[in-house]
Amino acid sequence: MASIGIGIWLTFTRLTLGSGGTMANSDHMVGLLVVTFSIIAFAEVTRAVRFLNVPAGAWLIATPWLLDGATSTLAQGASIIAGLLLVALAIPRGSIRNSYGGWNVYVV
Repeated sequence: MASIGIGIWLTFTRLTLGSGGTMANSDHMVGLLVVTFSIIAFAEVTRAVRFLNVPAGAWLIATPWLLDGATSTLAQGASIIAGLLLVALAIPRGSIRNSYGGWNVYVV
């Protein structure tokens, strides 16, 4: 749920942080991908999809140096913090409540 909150917040960085240009476009795209990946990962059998948030978080960490449009240090710092949080939130495994036959090996 926290990853979904971060993803939704990323879609509003143009309004909340005044980002523009490619930085705002990147935030929108990454935010919506994070929301999508996180919702798919709600199901136990597809929990491994949460690891797709790791490259998204890494991209957010790198964007202040690679893209233009971050108008303030606050926007740059927020991108880095959001990226670090997404990477950290993808790590916890959680308990497996059901059995899925041959798929049990893939539930992580």
